[in-house]
Amino acid sequence: MRISTKMFLGYVLLIVLPFLFFSLFIYFQLYDKLLTQYQLANQQNIEQAAANLDSSLVKMESLTSIYQNNAALIDFLQGEVVDDRDLIYSYLKEINPAFSFAYLADPLVKNLIVYPKTQTRMLQAPGFQDYREIEQLLTPGEVNQLRPDRGLWKHSFDSAAPVLNYYHKLYSNSYTTDLGIVQISVQPVLLDNMVLALTQVHPDNAVMMLDRQGDVVYPVINTKLSTDQIRSITRTLGSETEGTFLADHDRLLINSVHISRLGLTVIEVNKRTALIEFLRVKQLWVAVGLGLLSLLSILYYWIISSVTKRIVRLSRHMRRVEPEFLNNPLKGKAGKDEIGFLITNYNEMISRMDELVNHVQKVEMLKNEADFKMLQAQIQPHFLYNTLETMRMLARSNKDYKVAEMAFSLGNLFRYSLSKSDHTTLRDELDHVNAYIAIHQIRMRDLEVEVQLDEAFLALPCPRFILQPLVENSMIHGLSGKRGAKWIALRFGREQGYARIEIADNGSGMSADQVISLQRMLDGSKPNHEPQRETTGIGLSNVTERVKAYFGNESSLTITSTPGEGTVCCLRLLLKEDYAYAEADDCG
Repeated sequence: MRISTKMFLGYVLLIVLPFLFFSLFIYFQLYDKLLTQYQLANQQNIEQAAANLDSSLVKMESLTSIYQNNAALIDFLQGEVVDDRDLIYSYLKEINPAFSFAYLADPLVKNLIVYPKTQTRMLQAPGFQDYREIEQLLTPGEVNQLRPDRGLWKHSFDSAAPVLNYYHKLYSNSYTTDLGIVQISVQPVLLDNMVLALTQVHPDNAVMMLDRQGDVVYPVINTKLSTDQIRSITRTLGSETEGTFLADHDRLLINSVHISRLGLTVIEVNKRTALIEFLRVKQLWVAVGLGLLSLLSILYYWIISSVTKRIVRLSRHMRRVEPEFLNNPLKGKAGKDEIGFLITNYNEMISRMDELVNHVQKVEMLKNEADFKMLQAQIQPHFLYNTLETMRMLARSNKDYKVAEMAFSLGNLFRYSLSKSDHTTLRDELDHVNAYIAIHQIRMRDLEVEVQLDEAFLALPCPRFILQPLVENSMIHGLSGKRGAKWIALRFGREQGYARIEIADNGSGMSADQVISLQRMLDGSKPNHEPQRETTGIGLSNVTERVKAYFGNESSLTITSTPGEGTVCCLRLLLKEDYAYAEADDCG
């Protein structure tokens, strides 16, 4: 079974199936909780509608204070206005505008009538009627219920539209004598607005109103309820109760609220199928979720396949790896994830293996090239040795020690240059450089040399001619044209698994563009098509190539320079593990 198939099956068994089972379990477990939340939401809605209705009723009741505080109206009802002309003036100036204000203050006011208890002169004027008509509207007990701080709401649902009236007594200024009753009739739309607010939330619900006796007094709205169902609801709901409950064998969801000012109980009836419809919408979302899960599963399989394909390609390539196959890295896009990191390192590993396999051949080719260039400059070495030795002995006999020292240094220089040995040590390289510098010091008397040694690295094996070209570069290109004090420094040290060798001078330096161009050539990112200026016959590029071939590609030669201040050449030689361990043991 392929790894992609295993990963997909693991995804199905560990993610998809547990998710589906858990979702179904939660779906059935939360049904009752959803039902409760659904009823609570409906209850909050009906209570909010009742609160809005109650605030409108309170606003209606507050209008009676306008007439209780109308001095002209109270004076008339107390019989203090005797003259008819004064009475007409008061009516037009103060009483009638107060009546008109009620219609302007609240559009729900349908009619406003004052029933004077003792006065009969203004009964023909708009807004006044005979007190005896109150007996047809209110019973004596209801009249006695009227108090200075409390009125009475009466309703009637006998006609096509509900009739809603508010009655309140008017008193003298000392509230000791009742002078009449004011009646405020309300537009039927007040109750209709509440019913409309409920039906807008649940268009298929049923709304009805019950009086204090539990009888249905307002027509049932939007209902297909049977008489038995209505009877079951009214029987369960007391005249003074409110809240939520289930009726008709739990098939009806009931929400109710009591409006104390009107003595009515508003009931909203939703069939349980409404919740089912609500759940069907949820089920649609569940189906969408399952479809999305399937789509994501396909996408997951596609992603896993894209990952496993690279693993399969890598495993197939690893099976074909042989010595002659090392120079063929794994082709294709590796990616930037962990697998891409693995492929990249694998390619680097086989490249390094190919480099190690061909290491001896490369070093030999570079050695032959260097020897060839050295042979071009070699003219009868034994004759030169003998000639230089004769010159040295002749100079010593003539007590010309400077010439003798120069001949001795030059002889050592030639002897090291023409040696047939493939490798050497940093100590021999340093001795060779000292001989080279000693010759130049005879010509440059103001040249100072600073050497900072780390004895631990002098025995480090290395290719020949990796220091002298760098010193020669400082002498010829850096210090030859400088006037005044000159110095050159050789520093040996260690840096995080590398041997670090710096050759620094205070010569003329190089510009930034020259440094960048030279460094790119040394790093191999820029081919060098121009012939190098040679001194020892081995250029800086040759030094870099031989160092990398001997110590590894991590080794490098870097150049830093500042115009007018000098140049620093830094060799970083990667230390092999056995040498690093041996050095640590020597240190104790």
